[in-house]
Amino acid sequence: MFRNLLALALLLFTGLSAMTADEARAEPQKVVVGTYINQITGLNLKEKQVTVDFYVWFRWDADDINPLDSFEVMNGTISSKEPTPLRKIKDQNYISARVHAVLNQAWDISRFPLDKQSIRIEIEDNDRTVENLVYVADTENTEVNPDIDIAGYNVSKTTAGIMEKTYRTNYGDISLPKAHESRFSRFVQEVQIDRPNTVYYFKTFSTIFISCLVAFLAFLVKPVDLDPRFGLGIGALFAVVASYFIVAGELPHSTGFTLSDKINMASMGLIFLSLLQSSVSLMIYERDAAKAVRLDRISVIVFPIAYVILCAWITVG
Repeated sequence: MFRNLLALALLLFTGLSAMTADEARAEPQKVVVGTYINQITGLNLKEKQVTVDFYVWFRWDADDINPLDSFEVMNGTISSKEPTPLRKIKDQNYISARVHAVLNQAWDISRFPLDKQSIRIEIEDNDRTVENLVYVADTENTEVNPDIDIAGYNVSKTTAGIMEKTYRTNYGDISLPKAHESRFSRFVQEVQIDRPNTVYYFKTFSTIFISCLVAFLAFLVKPVDLDPRFGLGIGALFAVVASYFIVAGELPHSTGFTLSDKINMASMGLIFLSLLQSSVSLMIYERDAAKAVRLDRISVIVFPIAYVILCAWITVG
């Protein structure tokens, strides 16, 4: 009887141990991940890319994995990776590396040159799904170098978090169903940058603004003096068009209208109206010179004011 009870107890203990081991294996491995951005260079709006020099680190428990070997930057390519030796910190594995990567970014140019941008580092394990590995963001230590210098921008803030990315494909593995889904844990550090002031705005549009004001000076010329009267407006129009192509050359193709597009179109529209006014004034001058002079005097005040108001409305709106 005693032997039977002992055998039963041993069987129950073995079963419970097996269940506990299975549950432990069912739990995904948790890996703490964090990044520190050291430099941001080569920000290219037209090519939708930016180069980032950053440190990445991992902390985890199991000894049979190394997250540094299997991580990848999902929104770019790694140019170089300089790892440090693996070591133990309070019974946890710890490893870090300095990484240079070229990141692909979907820039928001709708408000250029008063734009705000977001730079994201997106990291995933390239082998283990969420059933086997999940990231935990080291939000306390994920930061940006306070001395970082990005031409034309200031760093406003940085955040770090974890998201789950689902891929609806079997990657051509016919042993899996066609509608197979795989889910991966993704670490994301996001850095928000913006323009420090309106200096870049005026630098970008200075040629356009001056060209429009020169066009409006034509109202001070007699309508019958055709060369200077119409030449100022036509020359200003060419200058605005040339400036538009220079600014557009810095930006990626867009299906919508950016702030830059709106300012340029408003400027070309006002210059065209000034040329139209000159034509009307010429016709009036041939019949009533005094009336044409009054029209020009009104126009030389109204056109600049209307242009300033229109540009301010476009910029603020």
